Amino acid sequence: MMKKFLLAGMVVLLAACQSTPNLEDDTRYVRLAKVVDVHEFTEAERKEAKMQRPSDSGVSVGMGISFGTGGGGSGMMLGAGSMLGSRHDSRKEPPQIAYGANRYTVQPLNSGERMEVMSYGTYKLGECVKVLSGHPSEYSRLFDSKPGERCE
Repeated sequence: MMKKFLLAGMVVLLAACQSTPNLEDDTRYVRLAKVVDVHEFTEAERKEAKMQRPSDSGVSVGMGISFGTGGGGSGMMLGAGSMLGSRHDSRKEPPQIAYGANRYTVQPLNSGERMEVMSYGTYKLGECVKVLSGHPSEYSRLFDSKPGERCE
């Protein structure tokens, strides 16, 4: 009975994941745009940004103990982790000046609107990109346009 319930739940979850569009293909939030300005930060600006950030170092230690009955066993687990000196490339965190991001100003096609977006990518003036903006849970970002996508 439990196996059937788990299997049905996994099938439903798999179907939901398959029907969700990739973030860069979600036409509700992604538009083609042209890069109209590039601001590359200087090393002095990056050093200043690093000093303004809270400490990125962290150390964690965890410990767990379990006991079993009815022929089971008991055990103990101990773990430790460190984030000292780790580079921030998390997809859930917007790009940071301190770690090499630059600021791009883009103008969506058929719009007078201009948006500033931070990115680790390298884009040139006039280049066609896709910009994600207005998403309820994701930060604004740039994607490379796919072959056939043109900003004309």
